[in-house]
Amino acid sequence: MDSNLTIGILLTDHVVPKLIEKHGDQDEFYEYIFNEVDPSIKLKVYDVVIDEYPNNIDECDGYIITGSKLSTYDDVDWIKTLEDYIRMLDASKKNLLGVCFGHQLIAQALGGKVEKAKIGWTLGIQPYNFLSSFPWVNNHNESVRLIHSHQDQVTKLPVNAELIAKNDRVPVAMFRVGDHIMSMQGHPEFSEDYAHDVANLRKEILGEKVFSQASQSLMKKDSDRLEVTQWWVEFFKKA
Repeated sequence: MDSNLTIGILLTDHVVPKLIEKHGDQDEFYEYIFNEVDPSIKLKVYDVVIDEYPNNIDECDGYIITGSKLSTYDDVDWIKTLEDYIRMLDASKKNLLGVCFGHQLIAQALGGKVEKAKIGWTLGIQPYNFLSSFPWVNNHNESVRLIHSHQDQVTKLPVNAELIAKNDRVPVAMFRVGDHIMSMQGHPEFSEDYAHDVANLRKEILGEKVFSQASQSLMKKDSDRLEVTQWWVEFFKKA
């Protein structure tokens, strides 16, 4: 059944050149997961790093802010512009979904706080402890696992946000604001192979122990990426 949904991808980074030939770029990751779950959904990509934005917010039914190698607190003009855009979308109650950097920037833009984690990098497939559930999700599974790849994390939620899930390493793994913002630190759009190759590029920075733990986790290939993509579809369809 055709959903007639158009989702805007607010792209905040690209895959490093040496991995693009094997894995494709970030926009292709989103095309893959949405095609697997609901091929009728149309995606429009806006590269916000070079100031590409919709002409008006109703060009799309909702928006996704992607992951990035930068930190939300970096002194970069496009990040500040995107924060302003987040506040506009929030004020308009437009459906907005954040992933990793996007998750962190939404929190920061709406009055929360993002910091470098004292425990260092969190990598590999992570489980969650659910404190609540996303009300638009049917058959909410509390054993979902997603790929993580970050050293920053949300340490303070926006005032109106509800914490949905966390774990021992990630105090704010998922949250929502009302029914119009859905946010998560994990990466449904990442394949295990891609996440492993990214970790391998950072092997010297990570150290052997952290890399080995991440590698073992990712080799299990048991991320619930498509199940959580279904959550996303239900989020965007509810309106």
